[in-house]
Amino acid sequence: MSLIGSLDEVKLAEVLRLMAAGKKTGVLTVTGPTHEAILRFQKGALVHAATGRRFQGEAAVFDLFGWKEGQLSFIPEESPVLPNVNKPMEALIDEGLREGETLHRMGEVIPSDRVVFQFAPGPTDDGASCTLRAAAWRVLRLVDGLRDVREVIEASKVPRAEVLRILFDLADAGFLERVEPMRSMRLKSEGGLFGGKDLAYLDERYEAEWKRILRFSHGVHRVEVRTLNGRSALVGVAFRSKLARDLQLPRTLLAELGAHDGEEAQVRPIA
Repeated sequence: MSLIGSLDEVKLAEVLRLMAAGKKTGVLTVTGPTHEAILRFQKGALVHAATGRRFQGEAAVFDLFGWKEGQLSFIPEESPVLPNVNKPMEALIDEGLREGETLHRMGEVIPSDRVVFQFAPGPTDDGASCTLRAAAWRVLRLVDGLRDVREVIEASKVPRAEVLRILFDLADAGFLERVEPMRSMRLKSEGGLFGGKDLAYLDERYEAEWKRILRFSHGVHRVEVRTLNGRSALVGVAFRSKLARDLQLPRTLLAELGAHDGEEAQVRPIA
């Protein structure tokens, strides 16, 4: 392994140009505080790039141009790899220099399709404005503090890359903000019916968190419970103190979900 340096010492564009000029074959690794990028070269051509599951292919290269920290090292290596990068080096560098920082910030704001947005209080600058194209309006009308990015993509019929850019631009300008309606909880059988109603019981702190979402500011009355086996159910909910992460469910509902005490489940409020 040969240590090249850190991103605050060397420019990524120059490193890539050196790889191309020297017709290098091997693996360039960039190790950052939270992510690691792997770039594979064959005779100077960049043929494969990935930052874990975060970005693949050319998007991984562009994202790397937005990194502020990272240690670069190179290992000469000849091993077959399925190419996922097709653009020539100079085209990659040009686009990386132009779009890389924005793409990287987009990845920070929207790290997965499970992110949820709601309308924000608004920019602090009274002169801030935005222009909405038709596609942006189809996306924006679906932002409700409950649908995640995946659901917005499906419902809007707008291409994923365009949805991500629309949401990022609006969030970056201060018109949208991220919220977290989904919570991971531990299932626990409650024992039966209380007050004539079939209810789930959660810790009262979850209600306080969910009330920060605009559409649930007046309270949460139902939740969706989704188990790891893919089954789901809608159930009324009441809140108690000192339940921690336990989601208490009637035994009958636990059986219908095919789940057992101690299993994990995803829970979110339902309007």
